[in-house]
Amino acid sequence: MSRILIATSPEKGHLNPMTGVAQGLLHLGHHVGWLCIPEPAPQLHRLGVEVLELPRSAAPVPAIETGGEALARLVLDEAALGTWIRGLLIDAVPALLAPVREAVERFRPDVMALDGMQYAAVLAAHDLRIPWAGVSSALSLLEPPLDYGLRRNVRALANERQALFSQHGFAARFRNCECLSPDLNIIFATEAFLGPDADLPPSTHLVGPSRPRGARGDEVDFPWERLGSKPVVYVSFGSQISWQPELFRTLAEAAAPLGVTLVLSAGELADTEFVHTLPGDVVAVPYTPQRQLLPRAAVLVSHGGANSVMEALTEGVPMLLLPVCNDQPIQAHFLTKSGAGLVREPRTLTVEDCRAALRQLLEPDSSPRGNAARIAASYQARDGAGEAAARITQLAR
Repeated sequence: MSRILIATSPEKGHLNPMTGVAQGLLHLGHHVGWLCIPEPAPQLHRLGVEVLELPRSAAPVPAIETGGEALARLVLDEAALGTWIRGLLIDAVPALLAPVREAVERFRPDVMALDGMQYAAVLAAHDLRIPWAGVSSALSLLEPPLDYGLRRNVRALANERQALFSQHGFAARFRNCECLSPDLNIIFATEAFLGPDADLPPSTHLVGPSRPRGARGDEVDFPWERLGSKPVVYVSFGSQISWQPELFRTLAEAAAPLGVTLVLSAGELADTEFVHTLPGDVVAVPYTPQRQLLPRAAVLVSHGGANSVMEALTEGVPMLLLPVCNDQPIQAHFLTKSGAGLVREPRTLTVEDCRAALRQLLEPDSSPRGNAARIAASYQARDGAGEAAARITQLAR
């Protein structure tokens, strides 16, 4: 039995793909610790892992927006988003280095499984000579030939980031925001989705989707009785930028005459009068049990968060992606390339264009539906979380 330490942020999109990995490691008999930076997520306490907390730091960690209307508006401004990314990747690291290293030393891991954006944890593993795997929660280890906001913002930070790692004697390599492990990097996808020319970094493996072995701790109640016999169009913009009143209205007006039930994962908006002003058959909730809902969905409309894309493809659900920021254009690129859905620009989306896209995706014999089913077959044939756990275990030997 090995001691394996996971380190991620507490955000759902980073947390949920790692849940299946943690369960796989527990299934193999390992002692698993989980360090969320800067603070634990409540769902970890239901997973059977040892939940670590950071000791108090003498220097305060700079605060950043993590959700709600403020973040949803911030990400629309590329310069403001660049400042936000800098705060996350660079400015927060000096105050985190000592407490993260102390937490790691207390746990005494044989190997670490890290979100490659958690630079303080990566540097702790490097300084303490602990082998580590980079477990990517997105497709951002891939760099398709696109010029998008995240790439521009990270490019502007490249020299400072390299200097930070050089202070620790680490000649690190990066893809987008993520530091590459020299030994093992994991992407939760298959070639059926990405194609044979996806340009994987060295020591990187496609393992298929990360599916939990059981409950992952974030399940919530849902009004299943509201879903009748009509097709379900499920709309989710993730847990961080779910404040999307303009897009929700466009989608509701587009879907109203199509004979569907529109399910909105609407965050804070679900408890406001706004949702009662939307036309059509709309079910709006703060958060959905997504893995349970997707098998009921005919179409997913999303910002293109990697976790939602992965889970929709696992169920063979075609998608309409409206990428807003960060790594979302990467998922949109591969969705277009694979033919498993459609991509539209959210800022210029009209009701008519949205309705046409939804109508196409709802067709039972549509090309996107067939391609989504083809990819689903490859996803369902793989146990990505279990394979990731097995590969991580090999680093400890």
